[in-house]
Parts: sequence; structure tokens; C-alpha cells
Amino acid sequence: MKNILVINGSARKGSVSTALCNAFIEAAENGFNIKTYNAYKLNAKPCYGCGYCDKNKGCINHDLDEFMADFEAADYFIVSTPVFNGSVPSPLKAIVDRFQRYYALRFAHGIKPPVTKPKKAALIITAGSKGEGKENIENMFKQQFTVLNTTLETVIFVDSTDTVELTDTQLENAKNKGSKLFLMAGS
Repeated sequence: MKNILVINGSARKGSVSTALCNAFIEAAENGFNIKTYNAYKLNAKPCYGCGYCDKNKGCINHDLDEFMADFEAADYFIVSTPVFNGSVPSPLKAIVDRFQRYYALRFAHGIKPPVTKPKKAALIITAGSKGEGKENIENMFKQQFTVLNTTLETVIFVDSTDTVELTDTQLENAKNKGSKLFLMAGS
């Protein structure tokens, strides 16, 4: 059975990014193990740049150990996030920064790849304003994914959410992209 790890960067229940993510993973409900985390509830400590992971495997902080184990076991990694000031909300950014442990495995310990199980990824990004932040977030994750043995397969971007309601067409588009990604599981 394939594993899907979802990290939701929205603080609000029923947010547009959450609704799109739910539509996206709907195709995967049967035949997949789905684990969802909310970045706000994880309350990750920030990376301090202490160098622990350069000398040891893992992180000096253990608050994300379960999340990182789930990440390593995942076949799919889905990131759902609103845009905050041109980037991701700070709780999600703290998690992203804690992927430093894998950079250290790769560059300080010489382990290639530092994450042995390859993953297919999707980004679901929503913005209150027109066109805001998509490229910044996409580029940030593309850089991360090069070290994390992860391939970005699809990006869903919906903007103007402060002024325009989410449409059935947008939800259907998310569902179709999810179906397409998860149907590749059998190939």
C-alpha cells in the first residue's frame, strides 16, 4: 500500500487551501495510507543552525521525529499552503527549515540520496491577492526536493481568494490532478 504524507500550512479550518487539498487527495482514499499534519498543530521548533546534524544523524530537537519518519516512509508528499507575505506561513517554514538534517546527511555525511525512498510531490498554493507568491513557494520547494529525493509532479494555484469564492471547477480541477497523480501509482 502506498503512503501519502500531507502537510497543511493553513491555520483556518475550512480554508481554501484545505478544501483544494481535500479534493486533490479524494482519489487516493482507497488503497492508500494517508497521514495529514497541520503545521500550526505541529508547532515545530525552528532550526537554530546549531550544527548538530552535521556531526550526528538527525536533529538535536525531537519534536518532528514522527513527522520525519512519516516523510521518509511516504511515496507522495503533498504540501497545501496559503501565501503569507510572498512565502509560506512561519509554522510551515519552520518545518521546511528542519529538512536541514537531510542536507547534512548529503553534504556533511556524504549519504546519497539522504532520503532513500523517492517521492512524488504536489504543491497546493492559495493566495488572497492576484498572482502573489506562487513562484517563491514553488522555487523554495523545488530546491528542497533536489536533496529530498522528491519530484514535483504538479502545482495547483488559486489566487484572489480574498475577493472571489472557490468554484466547483477549481475543486474539480484539483480532484482531476490528484486522480492523475495517484493513478500513476500502479504504473
